[in-house]
Amino acid sequence: MAKNPKKRKKVVLLSDKPLDYQLRLKDRALAAVAEGITISDNLQEDNPIVYANEGFERLTGYGKEDVLGRNCRFLQGERTDDNKIEEIRRSIREEKPCFVEILNYRKDGTSFWNGLSITPIRDESGKVTNFIGIQSDITKRKKYENALFRVSAKLEQTNQQLRKDLEDARQLQLAMLPSKLPNLPFLDIAVAMITAQEVGGDYYDFYQHRNDLTFAIGDATGHGLKAGTIVTATKALFNSVSSGYSPKEMLSRMSESLKEMGFRNMFMAMLTATISENKMQISSAGMPFPFIYRKSEDKVEEIELKGMPLGSSIGFPYQLQTVDFRRGDCFLFQSDGLSECFSRKGEQFGEPRIKSLFAKYAKESPSKIIKKLIEAATDWMGKKEPRDDITLVVMKVK
Repeated sequence: MAKNPKKRKKVVLLSDKPLDYQLRLKDRALAAVAEGITISDNLQEDNPIVYANEGFERLTGYGKEDVLGRNCRFLQGERTDDNKIEEIRRSIREEKPCFVEILNYRKDGTSFWNGLSITPIRDESGKVTNFIGIQSDITKRKKYENALFRVSAKLEQTNQQLRKDLEDARQLQLAMLPSKLPNLPFLDIAVAMITAQEVGGDYYDFYQHRNDLTFAIGDATGHGLKAGTIVTATKALFNSVSSGYSPKEMLSRMSESLKEMGFRNMFMAMLTATISENKMQISSAGMPFPFIYRKSEDKVEEIELKGMPLGSSIGFPYQLQTVDFRRGDCFLFQSDGLSECFSRKGEQFGEPRIKSLFAKYAKESPSKIIKKLIEAATDWMGKKEPRDDITLVVMKVK
């Protein structure tokens, strides 16, 4: 058989005690609490304080002889917010409870933040006879809040400067690009660059001499103004070597110059090509392999070219490859931004997918090929901005 549970001992409640005991205990409790407690008489003129506990004396420095019979406005001072004062007055006029955080002043003139709660007390008929005010010193919390506000304001100022720097970098990057595309009788060219939120260092350029074309596409390490600096130097170097040198010689000369400039931990991946009516010579310094679509065979090939980024080594033996082409053949050059687009699941877009899409749309115009690739990448990323710049250059033989 289950044991009978122990009978609960009868608890003597406060209400069971004599009335004088209850009153003395309540008085001791009000005196012991840390918060300041006041009771004002709403039936007397100017709603004077008729009770103040010891917590109020400790909080404000005013003794009972300074407080009793006075309206609590003596706590206000020159920096007390008028809006907070009006909120308290409205609460009393409308006989409704309220809570305000208000700057008050102690007897010695020092200020403190008061978390003030005011509650009306009604008699049996519903008439408001008194208001009870509970005051808490929230100065430390307000100081933390103010410090946090200052830090937040400083961070916002820094963010605004960063946004300005990024926009400056974006404008610098765009200023490095050619204002118009070359016009060649045997080649149709389309270009697109999508700059990331944190501007990267993608770059492309052309130099046309009659019906011959020198082309470059690059990607600087890093982002922002630092990347813009090395792109600026690279553009100047490209302009100086774009005539009279093979792609391999161009890369060697630019790499040596960038190395001598002393860019610390900053390099430039780059591909250069010279193009005439029926052939292309290509050399690469760490760029993704370009693709060529062979119309006669209806297939896409990679042009495998390896090399160290510019500025990383002097005397590196860059490769040179000659590619013959025919009417209808199509080239795709790119930075690594497209390949490194990430899906919501964290999967990369990848070179195999680019190659497959290029093969699918290679018979279209260069501008439409680029459009399809960008649409596919946008869907892949789920409408998010790319992490890195995306640069695509498509050339199709007429």
